[in-house]
Amino acid sequence: MSEAEDAAARRAFLARVVAELIAVRRARLLSMLVLAMAMLVTGLGAAVQAQGDHIDAVLLFSAFGLIMIGIVCALGAIVAWTRLNRDPLDSVAEARPARARAPRTRNAGMAVALGFVVLGIVFAALLWSQTPILAGAVVIACALLACLGPIWAGELSAADDRLAVILDSEDELAARFSTFTPLWLYEAMNPAADGNGPSEAE
Repeated sequence: MSEAEDAAARRAFLARVVAELIAVRRARLLSMLVLAMAMLVTGLGAAVQAQGDHIDAVLLFSAFGLIMIGIVCALGAIVAWTRLNRDPLDSVAEARPARARAPRTRNAGMAVALGFVVLGIVFAALLWSQTPILAGAVVIACALLACLGPIWAGELSAADDRLAVILDSEDELAARFSTFTPLWLYEAMNPAADGNGPSEAE
Protein backbone atom coordinates (compact mmCIF):
# COMPACT_ATOMS: atom_id res chain seq x y z
CA MET A 1 0.00 0.00 0.00
CA SER A 2 1.37 3.41 -0.99
CA GLU A 3 1.71 6.30 1.44
CA ALA A 4 -1.24 8.09 -0.16
CA GLU A 5 -3.45 5.02 0.09
CA ASP A 6 -2.36 4.48 3.68
CA ALA A 7 -3.21 8.08 4.58
CA ALA A 8 -6.60 7.77 2.88
CA ALA A 9 -7.34 4.56 4.78
CA ARG A 10 -6.44 6.22 8.08
CA ARG A 11 -8.66 9.19 7.26
CA ALA A 12 -11.59 6.92 6.37
CA PHE A 13 -11.13 4.89 9.54
CA LEU A 14 -10.99 8.04 11.67
CA ALA A 15 -14.13 9.32 9.95
CA ARG A 16 -15.99 6.14 10.92
CA VAL A 17 -14.86 6.46 14.54
CA VAL A 18 -15.89 10.13 14.79
CA ALA A 19 -19.19 9.48 13.01
CA GLU A 20 -20.03 6.69 15.43
CA LEU A 21 -19.13 8.87 18.42
CA ILE A 22 -21.57 11.54 17.26
CA ALA A 23 -24.26 8.92 16.61
CA VAL A 24 -23.77 7.36 20.05
CA ARG A 25 -24.13 10.75 21.72
CA ARG A 26 -27.42 11.41 19.93
CA ALA A 27 -28.74 7.90 20.56
CA ARG A 28 -27.77 8.09 24.24
CA LEU A 29 -29.70 11.33 24.69
CA LEU A 30 -32.81 9.92 23.01
CA SER A 31 -32.51 6.66 24.96
CA MET A 32 -32.36 8.47 28.28
CA LEU A 33 -35.46 10.46 27.38
CA VAL A 34 -37.31 7.29 26.38
CA LEU A 35 -36.25 5.50 29.58
CA ALA A 36 -37.29 8.48 31.70
CA MET A 37 -40.74 8.60 30.11
CA ALA A 38 -41.20 4.83 30.40
CA MET A 39 -40.24 4.75 34.09
CA LEU A 40 -42.37 7.78 34.94
CA VAL A 41 -45.41 6.38 33.12
CA THR A 42 -45.06 3.03 34.89
CA GLY A 43 -44.48 4.69 38.24
CA LEU A 44 -47.49 6.97 37.90
CA GLY A 45 -49.62 4.03 36.80
CA ALA A 46 -48.54 2.04 39.84
CA ALA A 47 -49.22 5.03 42.11
CA VAL A 48 -52.74 5.49 40.74
CA GLN A 49 -53.40 1.75 40.97
CA ALA A 50 -52.29 1.74 44.61
CA GLN A 51 -55.06 4.20 45.51
CA GLY A 52 -58.24 2.30 46.29
CA ASP A 53 -60.38 1.15 49.19
CA HIS A 54 -57.15 0.02 50.79
CA ILE A 55 -53.85 1.63 49.89
CA ASP A 56 -51.40 -0.96 48.64
CA ALA A 57 -48.18 0.01 50.40
CA VAL A 58 -46.01 -2.37 48.37
CA LEU A 59 -47.35 -1.08 45.06
CA LEU A 60 -46.98 2.50 46.27
CA PHE A 61 -43.37 1.88 47.26
CA SER A 62 -42.73 0.31 43.84
CA ALA A 63 -44.25 3.40 42.24
CA PHE A 64 -41.92 5.63 44.25
CA GLY A 65 -38.92 3.58 43.12
CA LEU A 66 -39.94 3.70 39.47
CA ILE A 67 -40.50 7.45 39.60
CA MET A 68 -37.09 7.94 41.19
CA ILE A 69 -35.51 5.86 38.43
CA GLY A 70 -37.34 8.00 35.88
CA ILE A 71 -35.96 11.16 37.48
CA VAL A 72 -32.43 9.73 37.40
CA CYS A 73 -32.87 8.91 33.70
CA ALA A 74 -34.08 12.46 33.10
CA LEU A 75 -30.93 13.76 34.80
CA GLY A 76 -28.93 11.40 32.60
CA ALA A 77 -30.62 12.94 29.57
CA ILE A 78 -29.52 16.39 30.75
CA VAL A 79 -25.93 15.15 31.08
CA ALA A 80 -26.14 13.58 27.61
CA TRP A 81 -27.42 16.90 26.24
CA THR A 82 -24.41 18.77 27.65
CA ARG A 83 -22.09 16.30 25.90
CA LEU A 84 -23.91 16.45 22.59
CA ASN A 85 -22.19 19.61 21.41
CA ARG A 86 -18.69 18.79 22.64
CA ASP A 87 -15.99 18.86 19.99
CA PRO A 88 -15.83 15.25 18.68
CA LEU A 89 -12.15 15.60 17.72
CA ASP A 90 -11.19 16.59 21.25
CA SER A 91 -13.13 13.59 22.55
CA VAL A 92 -11.15 11.12 20.42
CA ALA A 93 -7.77 12.80 20.81
CA GLU A 94 -6.58 10.72 23.77
CA ALA A 95 -8.06 7.31 23.03
CA ARG A 96 -10.32 5.55 20.59
CA PRO A 97 -13.91 5.35 21.89
CA ALA A 98 -15.28 1.90 22.57
CA ARG A 99 -17.37 0.48 19.76
CA ALA A 100 -21.08 0.69 20.53
CA ARG A 101 -22.78 -2.63 21.23
CA ALA A 102 -26.17 -1.85 19.75
CA PRO A 103 -28.33 -2.79 16.76
CA ARG A 104 -26.91 -1.27 13.57
CA THR A 105 -29.45 -2.32 10.96
CA ARG A 106 -33.15 -1.72 10.56
CA ASN A 107 -33.90 -5.43 10.98
CA ALA A 108 -31.94 -5.61 14.23
CA GLY A 109 -33.67 -2.50 15.53
CA MET A 110 -37.09 -3.90 14.65
CA ALA A 111 -36.21 -7.17 16.40
CA VAL A 112 -35.53 -5.24 19.62
CA ALA A 113 -38.78 -3.32 19.18
CA LEU A 114 -40.73 -6.53 18.61
CA GLY A 115 -39.24 -8.01 21.77
CA PHE A 116 -40.50 -5.11 23.88
CA VAL A 117 -43.93 -5.26 22.23
CA VAL A 118 -44.25 -8.97 23.06
CA LEU A 119 -43.05 -8.28 26.61
CA GLY A 120 -45.67 -5.57 27.02
CA ILE A 121 -48.45 -7.85 25.78
CA VAL A 122 -47.41 -10.63 28.16
CA PHE A 123 -47.27 -8.35 31.20
CA ALA A 124 -50.57 -6.71 30.27
CA ALA A 125 -52.25 -10.13 30.06
CA LEU A 126 -50.86 -11.09 33.47
CA LEU A 127 -51.76 -7.81 35.19
CA TRP A 128 -55.06 -6.85 33.57
CA SER A 129 -57.42 -8.84 35.80
CA GLN A 130 -55.98 -7.50 39.07
CA THR A 131 -54.41 -4.14 38.19
CA PRO A 132 -55.80 -2.80 34.89
CA ILE A 133 -54.38 0.70 35.36
CA LEU A 134 -50.89 -0.65 35.94
CA ALA A 135 -51.30 -3.01 32.98
CA GLY A 136 -52.11 -0.05 30.74
CA ALA A 137 -49.10 1.87 32.06
CA VAL A 138 -46.85 -1.14 31.39
CA VAL A 139 -48.13 -1.37 27.81
CA ILE A 140 -47.36 2.33 27.24
CA ALA A 141 -43.92 1.93 28.83
CA CYS A 142 -43.08 -1.09 26.65
CA ALA A 143 -44.26 0.81 23.59
CA LEU A 144 -41.83 3.58 24.50
CA LEU A 145 -39.01 1.11 25.16
CA ALA A 146 -39.68 -0.47 21.77
CA CYS A 147 -38.33 2.75 20.27
CA LEU A 148 -34.83 2.04 21.63
CA GLY A 149 -33.89 -0.47 18.93
CA PRO A 150 -34.91 1.73 15.98
CA ILE A 151 -33.30 4.79 17.62
CA TRP A 152 -29.88 3.14 17.89
CA ALA A 153 -30.13 1.43 14.52
CA GLY A 154 -31.18 4.65 12.83
CA GLU A 155 -28.48 6.78 14.42
CA LEU A 156 -25.65 4.32 13.76
CA SER A 157 -26.71 3.54 10.19
CA ALA A 158 -26.88 7.25 9.33
CA ALA A 159 -23.66 8.17 11.17
CA ASP A 160 -21.46 8.55 8.08
CA ASP A 161 -23.97 10.73 6.25
CA ARG A 162 -24.47 12.93 9.30
CA LEU A 163 -20.73 13.46 9.69
CA ALA A 164 -20.48 14.46 6.02
CA VAL A 165 -23.23 17.05 6.54
CA ILE A 166 -21.51 18.39 9.67
CA LEU A 167 -18.16 18.72 7.91
CA ASP A 168 -19.83 20.47 4.96
CA SER A 169 -21.53 22.99 7.24
CA GLU A 170 -18.61 23.63 9.65
CA ASP A 171 -15.53 24.76 7.79
CA GLU A 172 -13.37 25.07 10.90
CA LEU A 173 -14.14 21.51 12.00
CA ALA A 174 -13.54 20.23 8.47
CA ALA A 175 -10.15 21.96 8.33
CA ARG A 176 -9.14 20.45 11.68
CA PHE A 177 -10.38 17.01 10.66
CA SER A 178 -8.30 17.04 7.47
CA THR A 179 -5.07 17.22 9.48
CA PHE A 180 -6.18 15.59 12.75
CA THR A 181 -4.23 12.40 13.48
CA PRO A 182 -4.41 11.04 17.05
CA LEU A 183 -1.66 8.69 18.20
CA TRP A 184 -4.00 5.72 18.62
CA LEU A 185 -4.90 5.89 14.92
CA TYR A 186 -1.49 4.56 13.87
CA GLU A 187 -1.83 1.66 16.31
CA ALA A 188 -5.36 0.88 15.13
CA MET A 189 -4.28 0.88 11.49
CA ASN A 190 -1.09 -1.08 12.10
CA PRO A 191 -1.53 -4.63 10.74
CA ALA A 192 -1.69 -7.34 13.37
CA ALA A 193 0.85 -10.10 13.59
CA ASP A 194 -1.30 -12.35 11.41
CA GLY A 195 -1.38 -9.75 8.68
CA ASN A 196 -4.93 -8.52 9.22
CA GLY A 197 -5.87 -4.87 9.48
CA PRO A 198 -7.97 -3.19 12.16
CA SER A 199 -10.92 -5.26 13.26
CA GLU A 200 -14.39 -3.78 13.05
CA ALA A 201 -15.35 -5.75 16.14
CA GLU A 202 -13.03 -3.81 18.40
